[in-house]
Amino acid sequence: MKFASALMMGALAFGALSVSAVPAHAQRVSKVTGKSLGQMCTNQKALKLCDAYLAGVMDSEVWSRDYAVYQHDKAPVAFCVAPATTTDQVRTAVVSWLKGHADSLSQPAGKAVYLALHESYPCGDKVNSSSPAKEGSSQ
Repeated sequence: MKFASALMMGALAFGALSVSAVPAHAQRVSKVTGKSLGQMCTNQKALKLCDAYLAGVMDSEVWSRDYAVYQHDKAPVAFCVAPATTTDQVRTAVVSWLKGHADSLSQPAGKAVYLALHESYPCGDKVNSSSPAKEGSSQ
């Protein structure tokens, strides 16, 4: 009986270690493709949905950067959209980029937007380590 209990405890401990060893980078990815986002961003009736999607991607970069600064992480910044940049300007840049990168149309839209913003709004050599979120920037 003691052997069975010890065996069970060992199995549970091994199971707990196995679960904690699973990489944390597997995440849910939207089924929206670059093509559907491009269609959304060029359809007058769907512009608000497009703008919301783009704002969500930009916000995620701002908040992840804010968290990285808080954690003293030196992770690279994907893009730097100036606070004065309008939503129309961002949308136009993304749509133009999508038109020039047909391979991105079958990719997840989030990936395409990150690449488009990275190329359209590079950060340069110096990145302000203060959080744009704290500065109250809006779109």
